Amino acid sequence: MASKYIRLNQIAFSGPAKEQIVDFKIGVNVICGASDTGKSFLAESIDFMLGGSTLKEIPERVPYSSATLALSFYENEHCKIKRALSGGNFELLTITPAGESKSTVLKQTHAQGRTDNISGFLLEKIGLLNKRILKSKTKATTLSLSFRNLARLIIIQEGEIQSPKSPFVTGQFTTPTSEMATVKLLITGIDDSEIVPTIDDSPDNARQLALIEEIIADLSSDISDKGHDKAELVQQAEKLQSTIDEQRNSMRSVQDELNGKIRDRKFLYEEATSLDNRKIEIAELSSRFSLLEKHYGVDKERLLAIQESGSLFANTALVPCPLCGATPDSQHVAEDCGGDVEAIVTAAGAEIAKIDLLLIELKQTIADLGDEAALITDKLLEKKSAYNKLDEQIRESISPLILEARSEFTELVEKRAEVQSAIEMFDRLEKLQERKQLLLDDGQDNASTTQQVEAGIPDAAAHALSMKIERILRAWNFPGECRVHFDKERKDFVIDGKPRGSRGKGLRAITHAAITLGLMEYCQEQSLPHPGFVVMDSPLLAYFEPEGEDDTALQGTDLKERFYEYLIQQHGRDSQVIVIENQHPPEKFEDKLNLTVFTRNPADGRFGLL
Repeated sequence: MASKYIRLNQIAFSGPAKEQIVDFKIGVNVICGASDTGKSFLAESIDFMLGGSTLKEIPERVPYSSATLALSFYENEHCKIKRALSGGNFELLTITPAGESKSTVLKQTHAQGRTDNISGFLLEKIGLLNKRILKSKTKATTLSLSFRNLARLIIIQEGEIQSPKSPFVTGQFTTPTSEMATVKLLITGIDDSEIVPTIDDSPDNARQLALIEEIIADLSSDISDKGHDKAELVQQAEKLQSTIDEQRNSMRSVQDELNGKIRDRKFLYEEATSLDNRKIEIAELSSRFSLLEKHYGVDKERLLAIQESGSLFANTALVPCPLCGATPDSQHVAEDCGGDVEAIVTAAGAEIAKIDLLLIELKQTIADLGDEAALITDKLLEKKSAYNKLDEQIRESISPLILEARSEFTELVEKRAEVQSAIEMFDRLEKLQERKQLLLDDGQDNASTTQQVEAGIPDAAAHALSMKIERILRAWNFPGECRVHFDKERKDFVIDGKPRGSRGKGLRAITHAAITLGLMEYCQEQSLPHPGFVVMDSPLLAYFEPEGEDDTALQGTDLKERFYEYLIQQHGRDSQVIVIENQHPPEKFEDKLNLTVFTRNPADGRFGLL
């Protein structure tokens, strides 16, 4: 690997219970397979790990919390960059000469001349730290080069590669000057730090215009960093609102379920408490009835004693009266003495019979209470078991579910606010542009005399780059004579007299790939700074999604085979090319490149990225 180039070694997605890894090698890497397996998400993830602000939400992303990108610089300098998938700063993990692992923080935001941020860290590695690019031709102002200015020239997403816009510009109203200045820096090695800003002695409306242009430039730069256009953001906001509504309904459903379970638990608790109280009441009654039973026993024993002694008295020889002490001769049982022994014995017997009946009823009551207590014990165990089961379900299942749902809802609301803020940025930009146009219309005479700084790609460098792209297209057997020249007005290339952007999307994708590779090869051949790798999503689009006659006609050529053959020959050693495609490369080249296949089949190979 040549010096001052970046090499991607691996990207890993990690979560509490899952990890997925994709390895890259020097030379040609191909990631191919069925649609909806995460191929395009891989390209977006690489861009995100090199400073992109956000990462698209996909369902497969949910089990993962962070990503780690392993990089190499120079010959044997290795590091890993770790970042939460929700965004924010980076953790840089390096191995010191002593073999110790060192962790430092890299900020997300770029700062001129500093390497404590992801942009400055990467720019220093490729020799482009502290460079400045032209921001405004009229005011001759410049801005600090960020790695984000380079990222869109080396990481080409599927939507960008087939776009009719120039590969060098985003199409934003206020950014083409800085975008073309970035290309000029790459193909000349000269930045715009020597440009002296223009002294502002313009009328008041010109001063307002200059201020508005600066605000527009800053706002456009912020918008560019987000990597979305307004239509995408509006669509995303609508989807988020729909998801928020669904999540709100889902959360309400889970909350209702939780409330129902809590009510059921409360009802079980009240039932168990009532049974407990009844059990205590039965225990108290049983204790009282046992005491009453003892009293009945004492009474019965007393009556039995009376009955027995009376019977003895009535049925034995006359003896002194046991009640009054009268001698047998002096006894008048029926008249003078109130102790009618037979009547007393009879009454005692009747009372004993009555007590026996009461004892039978009392014992039956005590037995019934015992049965009721046993039944209550069983019911109480059942209620407590149901209560504990329901309580465990609430604590371990439903409560975490509602907490998770609330957390997801909060994240969605915050995400919607972020997207809405970005939409508002577009709205502010449109209003500023309208205001700028009004000022331009009012001060048209003065504006015609303003001197501007020369901007864009020098003719000689543009011609040399065009020749490089021409040779690549011919090596791929691109249809036609492949005569290429750069159109300064369109900021794009014209191929065989036809503007590149006016061709079918398949040919636009292939020519975009040629321009991306041509820019890297030109910098390498001229020993000019360049990241040294490119990522291209769907450069061979015409082969599986043709548009128009040009794309359809291309399917019958050997361009696909020539494409891979060229990559293997030209980029097998000192640079790195990552191609993302639906179709497999020709079988005869598979052992000459690093091939990763997403099958979309759980029983066959790797299903997808995540």
